[in-house]
Amino acid sequence: MKTKVENGASNVGMFLAHALELEIEAADRYNELADSMEAHNNVEVAKLFRDLAGYSVKHAEEVKQLAREYGSLPKVAPWEFQWDATKESPEAAAFENAHYLMKPHHALKMALLSEHQGNNYYASVAAETKDPEVARLAREFADEEAGHVALVRKWLERYPAPKEGWDEDPDPPNISD
Repeated sequence: MKTKVENGASNVGMFLAHALELEIEAADRYNELADSMEAHNNVEVAKLFRDLAGYSVKHAEEVKQLAREYGSLPKVAPWEFQWDATKESPEAAAFENAHYLMKPHHALKMALLSEHQGNNYYASVAAETKDPEVARLAREFADEEAGHVALVRKWLERYPAPKEGWDEDPDPPNISD
């Protein structure tokens, strides 16, 4: 049985496989959240989540291109990914933070948390790996994630926290047990 390497940083191939999975899972989660917002006719937040998914898809393509320079990526089973003691990719937005009436502010707060977690993941890989090339790449990825954090913070300036009562629904969905 293979031993798991802390943070998936045993070599460049494993690191890039983790980076690719991180971006794919982030895109998938943002698209799932956008689908949910569209189902609840929350078009503005759905568009924001689609935009965020698009950024993750773009970053996944960049990782694939980088991986081509290093050779093929190893096959990693879903349970073999190492994410800072969690079972889920650090950039996958948490469903429990979503609400069908959420405002763009809330979506951006979710994105900010995800980008922070991505930044922390890459920074920890850079700090812990023994492979100098992995450390170099992880620092570059951490710097990119720090840029994403700054970008989301800037977007948050345009969308202040909504007033109290934002989640009141005069016609809530019917729930039957």
